[in-house]
Amino acid sequence: MIPALLGLASALGLGTADFMARFSARALGATLAYAVVLLIGALATTVWVVATGTDLIWSTYGFALAVAHGISVSIMCILLYQGMARGPVAVVAPIVATHPVPVLVVNVLMGVRPRAIEWAAMAAVIVGGVMISRHAVSDAPPGEAKANRTTVLIALAACLAYVAIVLTGQAASPVIGAVETMLIGRWSGLIFIVLVLAVQKASLRVPASWWPFVGLQGALDSLGYLAFLAGAKTDAPHVTMVVASAFSVVTVLLARIVIREDVTRMQWAAIALIAMGTAVLSGN
Repeated sequence: MIPALLGLASALGLGTADFMARFSARALGATLAYAVVLLIGALATTVWVVATGTDLIWSTYGFALAVAHGISVSIMCILLYQGMARGPVAVVAPIVATHPVPVLVVNVLMGVRPRAIEWAAMAAVIVGGVMISRHAVSDAPPGEAKANRTTVLIALAACLAYVAIVLTGQAASPVIGAVETMLIGRWSGLIFIVLVLAVQKASLRVPASWWPFVGLQGALDSLGYLAFLAGAKTDAPHVTMVVASAFSVVTVLLARIVIREDVTRMQWAAIALIAMGTAVLSGN
């Protein structure tokens, strides 16, 4: 029950925060929008650690993994926010959700031998991803096809970055704990983002009217990642990952309900393939 609830909290938190990124990234720019989200997450995690008296564990190995995890999250989220700002949401979110496939590929290279059901699930995810990508380009008006092709490439890059998030996060959490992994990851990721903004010489001005919106987005983002990392310490971490993989479905549903984004039957079929394949791969 607990692993499933943590997965549900992760899916709802990340899925909603990702949808909100469509608006904040358009208004503030993807990098600055995520910098604010990350700042809120870093401060909230720090307050939580102090308030709860969480014991911090020193481990050079765990610290290095947590730093790598934080930087990976930052890179993935900048790409994801760029993709969400460009849209369509029903293209970006499902492609990013195919990350268990490259995770399995890495495991195969490390000597893991997938079972037949895992190969079938991987095939389903790949077919779903191809369907989403082709639909985004082939069915789009001529003027939008090139833009959508770029969006697909951004989403694929975010998917690959997500692989690093999963591998580093699930390796660090059992060593130093989920909260400490998130604490170190958030602050290291924030330092990385600040360096990126400095190189870009971007404006750091955030209109006062956007702070409540981005504040809520940051809280939901932090909830999603903390629940995901906490699930890695349960007796059934695969259950958490399976349920959490539904974050893309949450994002697409919100896009359909809130902004009335068109989602065709082919897209729904592709999303279903990706969700089912992801669930199988995450649970094995």
